[in-house]
Amino acid sequence: MNHRTRHLLLAPLTIALAYLAGCTSYYKNVEACKDRVRADYPDAASAPLKITGSGASYHGARVVVHGTIQSPPKPPATKTVAVPAAAECTFSETSMTGFQWLVPAKLAPKPPVAASDD
Repeated sequence: MNHRTRHLLLAPLTIALAYLAGCTSYYKNVEACKDRVRADYPDAASAPLKITGSGASYHGARVVVHGTIQSPPKPPATKTVAVPAAAECTFSETSMTGFQWLVPAKLAPKPPVAASDD
């Protein structure tokens, strides 16, 4: 086999491997974000978190994990209440570069208070 034929055979293989590497980082990033959400959730003992879905951008650079928090009923209610929960993870390749809760409000970061000019 001459060099030209060998290069023609290796080019599609290289492209396929690069494409698959992007796909695997997508799935790894989604799983890493789900793991971080479970680990970072502070009220697991009193109000369990159930992950219901996730979404990711191209190559998993930004991942949003959705779920619900089952909070105990407050009288006179008798049923548990499902409170929506969501968190966002950002990645550079497969390294997590950021994490923040989006909802509920008690977990989401508060915006900085602007200093008054008075």
